Amino acid sequence: MERRIVLPGELVAEGNYKLGEGVFREGNKIYSSMLGLLDEKKNFIRVIPFSRRYIPKVGDYVIGKIIDVQFMGWEVDINSPYKGMLTVEEYKEEIKSKQTDMAKVLSPGDLIFSLVKEITPSRKVFLTMKIRGASILKGGRIIDIVPSKIPRVIGRKKSMLLMIKREIGIKILVGQNGRIWLDGDQEKINLAVKVLKKIEEEAHTSGLTDRIKELIEKERDEKR
Repeated sequence: MERRIVLPGELVAEGNYKLGEGVFREGNKIYSSMLGLLDEKKNFIRVIPFSRRYIPKVGDYVIGKIIDVQFMGWEVDINSPYKGMLTVEEYKEEIKSKQTDMAKVLSPGDLIFSLVKEITPSRKVFLTMKIRGASILKGGRIIDIVPSKIPRVIGRKKSMLLMIKREIGIKILVGQNGRIWLDGDQEKINLAVKVLKKIEEEAHTSGLTDRIKELIEKERDEKR
């Protein structure tokens, strides 16, 4: 069943639902607090916003862009109202900051794949690269999609993402902050971009995985 568009203040349900984001309760009635897509399950209801800047959570994988070099680390743009911070201690390799030109390790414009490790009460976001898969991203292409659509790109148990990787045959890293890094043959990257934009546009519809696979197969067959 396709999700319907709801408006701020619109009555979306009545009854004993567990509430997710984008909804609030008044008595027995539940209203939307934003413009978005209504997601209603058996005992759960929420509204998925059409667009919103990324709000970080501990445990999120993010693709960040270095914007400033500091004495004890780097300031990182994570596509959020809040800046990220990667300290020397959380870089993927040991660095002696007093003896190292930090800009030669990471400089403004460099891209990193990292994890949100800590968020302070004042909303300082600390990142770590001491995780499996953390890397400096060289080459390839970055595309941006609405962060709220990223779960659809990944799919349940990574089903959508694994299918795209398998069927197209390129490297893909997905940041929960709405940035996706693609690397491989340019024609395959172009196909992946087309696929990802389709997912973004049709994230609210059912049967999307099958349609995406059909699109990939059709594009691939046309190039043979």
